[in-house]
Amino acid sequence: MAGMGVFFPFCSLYLSQELSFSASQVGSLLAAVPLAGLVAQPLWGLFADRSGSRKGVLLMLSLGAAVAALVLSRQTAYGTVWVGLVSFALFHTAVLPTATSVTLERVGVAAYGFFRMWGTLGFLVLVVSFPLLSRLFGDPSGMDLLFPMVAVLSLAAALWVLFLPASPFPEAKARKGDAARLWRHPPVARLLAMVFLIHCFIQGPIYLFPLYVASRGGDASTVSRMWILMLVLEIPLIAFSGRTLKRLGARGLLTLGLATEALRWTTCAFTTDLRIIAAVQLLHGVGVAGILVGAPLYLERCTPEATRSTGQAWVSMAGAGAGAIVSNLMAGALMDRVSVEAPYVLAGAVALAMAFSVHRLLPEPRKPESESGLG
Repeated sequence: MAGMGVFFPFCSLYLSQELSFSASQVGSLLAAVPLAGLVAQPLWGLFADRSGSRKGVLLMLSLGAAVAALVLSRQTAYGTVWVGLVSFALFHTAVLPTATSVTLERVGVAAYGFFRMWGTLGFLVLVVSFPLLSRLFGDPSGMDLLFPMVAVLSLAAALWVLFLPASPFPEAKARKGDAARLWRHPPVARLLAMVFLIHCFIQGPIYLFPLYVASRGGDASTVSRMWILMLVLEIPLIAFSGRTLKRLGARGLLTLGLATEALRWTTCAFTTDLRIIAAVQLLHGVGVAGILVGAPLYLERCTPEATRSTGQAWVSMAGAGAGAIVSNLMAGALMDRVSVEAPYVLAGAVALAMAFSVHRLLPEPRKPESESGLG
């Protein structure tokens, strides 16, 4: 997640400032990442479950992301950058759901938040340090080291996978047809539909947030400082998400996250004051803990062990994959053709509506009647 702390907050600035692409071009390039993930994530998840070697798959994904990022760092033309981003995303997008599966397999739901917190801490360290390191070793724009640094961090993660402890239990292997039966399990199907709708409206505003900040007079350092505020509250909230889960349940976490995102993006839509914009970024942690932790934990209570990686890959595919494709294209077009505020108005309104709908749309989480055969 340290590598994500370089890629996620700064990639749109790299594409617009270093390579001089328009907002629509940036939106279409960023859409290539979830587009590739839409294909890669379920395939990697299925492979991990069928092979039973989820740790080995995590190693392959991290190594692949490192090599692809290094190649991508040499590309400058729109077409080759698009191809490079797709190649990178074929590995990179599947890392987090696979890591989630590996972690849950070893520590369980109650302790998951504590371990996930360290990923957020890695993200924070690189959000803070990347602009400084990049200016120290790179050009004055501070962006040319983006993909080389992602490559180095991905390689470091791959090497660290070798030291992960073995699972305390025999790793369950999925059987032919298990994935299809999981897809038909009503709580899983409804969760995937909800995650898709949520991310259709919140991914674009997050990815294009640096362009929004630039329109308010900010720069890469401003974005970095705002990400610090975003992550300060996220770290303890994720660390104690297990306790919050006991009190609110997974559906309560999702509701809280959506309501918070509604307030955050609506405020951004109607202010130009960078101080106010920075202040509401503190709400990011609540949104992440609610949506990006609540959805995987809801799924964990609906999914048999043998299809854990497949299920987590589907959640990522529905949100950071299919939903993000729609969201990035829509947000880029709205910024170019309507206003820079338009994606944030829409995100706030939809998040609020979804917050009121969670308990009506999602049933209580439950596993299929027969875990071994999924019904």
